[in-house]
Amino acid sequence: MSFVVPGVISAIVIAVLSSRYKNKEKTDKGFKLNYFALSYRRKWIRTAIIGPFIISSAFYLYYSPGFTTMAKMLVIPTMLIVFVLQLIYNLYMWKKKED
Repeated sequence: MSFVVPGVISAIVIAVLSSRYKNKEKTDKGFKLNYFALSYRRKWIRTAIIGPFIISSAFYLYYSPGFTTMAKMLVIPTMLIVFVLQLIYNLYMWKKKED
């Protein structure tokens, strides 16, 4: 139950920010802290930069004795699959918007 409240709050924040920046001009140069204000090209770059941290986190979770085997079997593949899907989606949308 302790993970439900942060998940609901995160979903609400994502929905609000996504709708707020839906039809606005996206930033393609320079640094922007807000992910929703970025173009798909910049989202892809940011996702690619985060890749080594995702992989090192997966190794840390795998070799950490503080997590059960079931937690490792659920969290690590989910984390890696979401990362790869986000990378592919942002690349696809970047190329689609470019044409």
